[in-house]
Amino acid sequence: MFKRSGSATRLLWNAVATRPSQFLGAQRRQGWVLYRWETEFGIVVLAHAVGGEMGMTFPGLALLHELAHDAVALAVVEPDYSPPDGPSLEAIDAAGPDKHYGTTWHRLERVLGMPAPYWHTNLRDPELMMAWKPGAPTLHVPAVATPNPAPLLRLAADERDDSHAAAAALEVARRALWICADSAHKEITNYVDASDGIAVAARPVMPHPPQPVAEEVLRDGWRSILHRTDFLAVECARLGHVLGATRYFPGSCKVTVDPSSCAQAEQWASRLQPSPRTALATYLGDEREQDILIDPVTDMPAVRTTDGMIETVAPQRLSAHSPLAALTIGRGSVWVTTQDGTVFLAPQVGGGYTYGYSGGGPMALARLIDLLLDDITHRAPGYDGPWPSAGLRHATGEGWKGRTPPFTLTRAELEALRDG
Repeated sequence: MFKRSGSATRLLWNAVATRPSQFLGAQRRQGWVLYRWETEFGIVVLAHAVGGEMGMTFPGLALLHELAHDAVALAVVEPDYSPPDGPSLEAIDAAGPDKHYGTTWHRLERVLGMPAPYWHTNLRDPELMMAWKPGAPTLHVPAVATPNPAPLLRLAADERDDSHAAAAALEVARRALWICADSAHKEITNYVDASDGIAVAARPVMPHPPQPVAEEVLRDGWRSILHRTDFLAVECARLGHVLGATRYFPGSCKVTVDPSSCAQAEQWASRLQPSPRTALATYLGDEREQDILIDPVTDMPAVRTTDGMIETVAPQRLSAHSPLAALTIGRGSVWVTTQDGTVFLAPQVGGGYTYGYSGGGPMALARLIDLLLDDITHRAPGYDGPWPSAGLRHATGEGWKGRTPPFTLTRAELEALRDG
C-alpha cells in the first residue's frame, strides 16, 4: 500500500514545508541509490541511477512500488539538464501514480527543508553515495568511467616500460578517464553551480590531460594486443572498440566473402591457414568452438560458415610492397591485385563498397580507388574524407551502372577514369 496521507497531486512542485524534515539515510536497490526523508507530507525519496547506461527514466507506478512503496513521492535524477534549474528531475506521486511530472531542485528543497544531494553521472560511486548525510562537505573523487577501463590498465601494467602495447592500452584508458572527468567538471560548472536547492555531493579529481601518442606507436601496440590469444587481450579489444580506438586497429570491419564469386576470392581463400583464436577474431563472434583461419599475408582472421561463405575482418590498410595493378569488383566484396601478383581484400572501415547509384557506397569506392592509386598502403577512407576525382565519382555512381560482377579494371583503366 502507498502512503497517501497528506499527499497532493504534483506534491514536489506545489508543496511547501512548514517544519523541518528528517533525513532517514540512504538505501541501495539494484541499479539505484535512494535518499529518504520523513517530511510533514510523508516519506519522499530521491533516486540516482548507478552503473550501466543511464538514459531518461519517466517514473510510473511500477518504479514507485519498486523503489519507494511507502513514499508519497519519488523524484528521479535524470542525465540531462534544464537551465537554469540544474539537472532534470522527474517525479511521481502516490496520489497520482499514472502522471509523472517534472520538478526542480529548488521546489524539492521547499518540501524537504534542505538541499538534496546531486551526484553527477560520472561520479556515482555507490559506497560514497551511501555515506552521504545532510551538511556533508563536497567530496573530490575520481571519475567513474563506463565501461571500466581496468583491463586496459592491467595489460599495460603487465608489459615492459617501452612496450607499444602498454602505450596503446594506456592511451585509451587515460583518454576515457579524462573525458569522463572533464565532462563532469564542465557540466557541474555550467549547469549545477548556479542553481538553487542543490547540494553538490562530489566534484571530479582532474587527471592530467592525456598527451598525444604517435600514430605509429598506437597502430603497432594494437596490432600486438589484437594478435594475442589470451582473454585479457580479448577484453581490451572490446574496450578499445567501445572507447574509440578502432582507427588504430589492423582491422575492425566484418566482411562476408563468397570464395566462388571470382578468381581473386578463390585465390585469397586458398591461402587461409588454421590459426589460434586471436583477440581480433572477436569481430567474428564469441563462439569458442569456431575453427579460426588466418590470412598469412595480412594476419586477418576468418571463419568458414555452414553455407560455404567465409567471414573475415577487412584490413584497414594493406601490407603491400608493390603498387596497385588491378581492382576487381566482386559480389559483396572488392579485391586489389598488386603488381607482384598478391591479392588483397580491399581495405575497409565502415559500410560496404557499392556502385551504380548516387550514394555513400559508390562515393567510398571512388575515394578508395583514388587513394590506392597514389599509395597502396593508405588507410581505408570510409564514408568521409576528401572528394575523389570527378571521373571516378561518375564511374562508380553512373558509369558502371548495369554491370554484373565480377569485373576487373586495370591500373591504366582506373587512371584514365581518374584523369578523364
